[in-house]
Amino acid sequence: MKNLYKIDKLSALGVILISIFMEVIQMIVSDPDVANMPQMGKWLKLLIYVVGSVLSFAIGYWVFTLLLRNNDNYKLKLIVNIAIGLTIDALLIIIVVLIAGKTDIWANGIAGVIGFGALAALNWRFLEVSQSDKIKISVLTAIWFILTLV
Repeated sequence: MKNLYKIDKLSALGVILISIFMEVIQMIVSDPDVANMPQMGKWLKLLIYVVGSVLSFAIGYWVFTLLLRNNDNYKLKLIVNIAIGLTIDALLIIIVVLIAGKTDIWANGIAGVIGFGALAALNWRFLEVSQSDKIKISVLTAIWFILTLV
């Protein structure tokens, strides 16, 4: 895991794009109305999903960096941790939708607990910040998880 944090900026961009790609796939698979839409509607829906995924990743990263304002050696680790947590969450929801055909609050909750729990655990274990900053990050991760359930 520590080798993953020693990647360069281009590889970090690749990790971000993989996470965003997984989120977009999760949104497309979860939406039953996409198959019945005309072609233009599908492209517009895809654009909305991509913009939403990019904005959620960017806002999450921005809020995390606001909390960790006084440290500078965490940014690449934070990007990788957010990407891993969101990818795990999206992958689990994709699996549930493909097996069950639909999702509900329980499936999203269990996938979110595992995905955001992985995010919180990775941040707790590998971020080199103070204990109070780790608590702030964990609380923010819990709030982000609750917001995704709504």
